[in-house]
Amino acid sequence: MPRPDPELDAGRPVHEVLAGLGEPVRQLVVANHILFAGRWDDLAEDIRRRQAGRPYLFKLDLALDAPLAWIGRLRDYEAARGERLAAAIPA
Repeated sequence: MPRPDPELDAGRPVHEVLAGLGEPVRQLVVANHILFAGRWDDLAEDIRRRQAGRPYLFKLDLALDAPLAWIGRLRDYEAARGERLAAAIPA
C-alpha cells in the first residue's frame, strides 16, 4: 500500500498545498501551466528529452534534484483532487 504524501495530501485544498510547497516546486507548477497548458506528460517528456541530449521545447532552470518524480507526485495529487494546482496561482 503506498504511503500517503503529507505535502500533497488530496484532502487539502489546492491553495493550501501550493502555498506549502517549496519555491522550486511552485515554479514547476507555474511552468507547466504557462508553457504546457497544464499537461504534465508534455512537461515530463520535454525534461526527459533535455536530459537525453535530444531536442526539447523549453530550457527550464529547475532547482530540483528529481523533477520527474515531482511531476508524478503533482499529477497524482491533481488526479486525486480533481482540480489543478495552477488554479491557486495568484493572478
